[in-house]
Amino acid sequence: MQKILAYFLKDKVFMIAFLCAIISMFIIPLNRGYLGYINYKVLIIMFTIMIAVGGLYETHFFDYVATKLVLHFRSIKWIAFVIIITTFFLAMLLTNDAVLLTLVPFTIFVTKHTHTQKHALTIVMLQTIAANMGSALTPMGDPQNIYLYAFYDIPFSDFLSVTFPITVMGFLLITGSTLILIPHLNCELNLKPPVVEKHHLIIYTLILLNALLGVLRVVPILYTLIITVILTVVFGRHLIKRVDFLLLLTFTSFFIFTGNLSQMTLIKESVESLLNSRLSVFFSGLFISQFISNVPAAVLLSTFTSKDYWQALLQGVNIGAMGTIIASLASLITFKYVIREFPGHMKKYLIKYSVLSVIFIIIISSFVLLFF
Repeated sequence: MQKILAYFLKDKVFMIAFLCAIISMFIIPLNRGYLGYINYKVLIIMFTIMIAVGGLYETHFFDYVATKLVLHFRSIKWIAFVIIITTFFLAMLLTNDAVLLTLVPFTIFVTKHTHTQKHALTIVMLQTIAANMGSALTPMGDPQNIYLYAFYDIPFSDFLSVTFPITVMGFLLITGSTLILIPHLNCELNLKPPVVEKHHLIIYTLILLNALLGVLRVVPILYTLIITVILTVVFGRHLIKRVDFLLLLTFTSFFIFTGNLSQMTLIKESVESLLNSRLSVFFSGLFISQFISNVPAAVLLSTFTSKDYWQALLQGVNIGAMGTIIASLASLITFKYVIREFPGHMKKYLIKYSVLSVIFIIIISSFVLLFF
């Protein structure tokens, strides 16, 4: 019993979402309408992506790609640049947190191997921002995009047209920052690319494609679930352990909480009256993300935001991935590695990350609001 309790208590975001859901259930009693609160498509897509990415991670495919790319360089500046840009582009397809879970440990290993550990904090900081900005482009890049894409039933081309400016400006800023902040130091990498398990790579790639087709509405979501379950049971039952069920439960809790809020007429009308313009929705998404992270912010604000302003909400919560360390769940993943590998540099990392994030937020927000 203690282990079960510890499992749930370790995730503060889940506990907050769960308590909010429970409190709201005292105001709106349990009824059949609760079934309509849950966005099952989002939960199925996220479950499928977690299975696929967990499997691909085990095949050593990501390590193979990263190793092959950096072996051609003899300067930490260009090694860092390749790692950061690889993080940026992979995050578009594999979600930002999954990419960071794979490539942040790789970065730490490479900097230790080349005796350039003093630059590791800067590199993983830029990786984190790169993951958040790269993942902003696509519906499958991060959980809030998966959710908003499904919630507002956004056409794929419309989605890309709204997120493209964020990603392009993010790419330019990340490129410039990397070239400025990482010095040119010669180093030698004597690494051998790991062996990729090709048979499992094919299976897990099929599961990932299945998820992407589900996101893009090419395959009905029920078929996506059935295909995922069959392939997982036959080829990778152990991957169930890699599924972040607390994240799925966090989404479910927020669905219940926001669903109940939508039934409270006074609250609903009051909040909707505040979210009645592009700027109010954009900055609400940006600022609320800083305190509860952008995934809960997207779920919460979508309850009260008209479909007329989905673009502003989408842009706000994606730019809001930067800022505080809790603004994005992916940022917390990197910070856990910083705590473990560089315990004496936590304060330094937080200050550098926060300052650079604020600069990026100001530039990208100004660019998006003025020209798009």
